[in-house]
Amino acid sequence: MGEIRLFPGLLAPPAGLDFFLDLPSEEGLHLIAFGEGALAALKVAFQEEAKSLVLLSPLLRRDALLSAKLAALRLGWETGGLEGFARVGRALFFGPRAVESEEVLGVWQEGLSEGKVRRWLHLVEGLSDERRWLRGTEARVLVVQGAWDAFTPPFYGKEVADFAKGEAVRFTLEEAGHLVPWEAWEEVLDLVGDFLLGEAFRPLPGGLAL
Repeated sequence: MGEIRLFPGLLAPPAGLDFFLDLPSEEGLHLIAFGEGALAALKVAFQEEAKSLVLLSPLLRRDALLSAKLAALRLGWETGGLEGFARVGRALFFGPRAVESEEVLGVWQEGLSEGKVRRWLHLVEGLSDERRWLRGTEARVLVVQGAWDAFTPPFYGKEVADFAKGEAVRFTLEEAGHLVPWEAWEEVLDLVGDFLLGEAFRPLPGGLAL
């Protein structure tokens, strides 16, 4: 069994990513990160020679498109507090599976606090291009995103996989948004479970590999 370490980010629902902790894994250090937690995970991967790195809706650079969305979230926060932030976030963070659900929205809001939102805005607004940290680790990389992620659309994940120095594989899940590990947790759990055991990179018949 390896060691699994979690980086759930500041906008995760109250349960965080704890449902990954009981998954079996190869020997070595395995890091699982959501959103802006990807940067902290990459730094640890570099420092501690991680075996694998799972990046869920990774947030590693800020461009003009992301800056515009952050401006809308900040305006919602400054004019309406947590409720205003959540109102804007509802449109950006959730896919069609969850966006209409008041229950899902309520659970997510329970995990928010003024301090977390303030720190999150400051951190993400201060991002430059942090993809360079991907070149500092040879860990195998799994990127999982929601196909309906309006905040960090799938091309952000493609960039991450393309920058990875080690082996990398990327999946987009239909009907899910930015909060993909909670919106589609069964699918994500299956993907991550296989990946931690090395299943995602085992040769296929005929000499092909994923």
